[in-house]
Amino acid sequence: MWEVRYLNAELLDLKLWGEGCRLYQIRQMGDDEICLIQTDDTPQESLCQRWQVVYTERGTVQHLLFEFTDEAEACEFMYREIKTIKHPHLVGLFPTDDDAEQFCQVLTQLQIQFSHDPQGRVRVYDQDIFTVERHFGCQLPLRKWLSVPERIHVTLDRLRKFDPYNRYVQITTNPPIGSETKLSALEAQHGIKLPEVYRTFLLEVCNGGNWERLGNYWSIEEVMANNSAQLWNQPLPEFLAKLRAAKSRDWLKNPGNQQYPGLLRIVDGDNPVRDLFLTQEGYEVEIQGDWIRFCEFSPEQWLKDFLDDIQYGLSPIEGLLAFLRSGKLIRDYPYFHSVNFARLLAETIGLNIDPELTNEQVRVSDEIDYKINQWRIENMGKMRYNFGFNAEQAEMRTQRILERLEYIYNIYYP
Repeated sequence: MWEVRYLNAELLDLKLWGEGCRLYQIRQMGDDEICLIQTDDTPQESLCQRWQVVYTERGTVQHLLFEFTDEAEACEFMYREIKTIKHPHLVGLFPTDDDAEQFCQVLTQLQIQFSHDPQGRVRVYDQDIFTVERHFGCQLPLRKWLSVPERIHVTLDRLRKFDPYNRYVQITTNPPIGSETKLSALEAQHGIKLPEVYRTFLLEVCNGGNWERLGNYWSIEEVMANNSAQLWNQPLPEFLAKLRAAKSRDWLKNPGNQQYPGLLRIVDGDNPVRDLFLTQEGYEVEIQGDWIRFCEFSPEQWLKDFLDDIQYGLSPIEGLLAFLRSGKLIRDYPYFHSVNFARLLAETIGLNIDPELTNEQVRVSDEIDYKINQWRIENMGKMRYNFGFNAEQAEMRTQRILERLEYIYNIYYP
């Protein structure tokens, strides 16, 4: 982290946001919050830019905690005041105790400290909010316990928010069927009764699609067109029945057949990842080249594979966002000597490193580069710049942030 004594108001906002703080405002009044405000309500030159740390209620100052003429001193005092407080984040608002209890069990597994009151409100504190967002997506607070298909959708929404052009992971899905009547009609038409877990997948998750590590899953129309009811309704061959009885997940030499009785192919035959089949009970039979294995999963475990695939795709994005929150790129800002890099760094999180430039000066790039470079050299030892960061907007510029953060991150960790 950068040193506290070198902060200005905007960098303080970035630092507090990155540490999961919530009960504060920068440059404006809040409600039941500690605020850092700048006052210029006096004509005296020496007092025209005073900094006050105040406690406010309903936008009105209730207590003046301290007053400074130096911005850095005010920010240091403000930071230490804010860090004495635990900052609660409402992550759950559940109508039933059962829903709240399931949610709290997951938080316990994630080793997250939380509070749960009789009204069904669940809160986590400080930086743990980022862990909850990673695990449950951005739609917080949760108002009911999410099934696995629902968690798949909220996590996929988070991935698509940060990666709308599939730069980090290739997951493209068709909308779920959503109609029990339609699916039952297809089953009756083709004489193929689908396993329950697969029906849930088609009805609630997606009607086929491409998954990064799992492969290209057929739509229900393709499944029906490429499977035989006659084969499907036969018992498994003896060697697979023995594997099922033994509950073995070992790979065995494949006798050579690609479509055994009692199996339903659900992925494209040219699937680059694997050939995948389901048994009538909903278990997997996987074929990779000359090898075959039987995999017994619970329905929830089978669906969680898709959730894990999305979270795997999110992991580099979450890493970049954690890098942004860590403050490392601001801490080391003065030590980059390239003006172009300085511009890139500033633009990454929407910072304006020289707000006093006029529109006319903006049009003269050489002059700007010279001014920025001179300004940067003069301020290298101070690390106090007139940035324009706003924590509430930090994740709104997602695509630009991630593209540039990735470049900067690779400079740090080549």
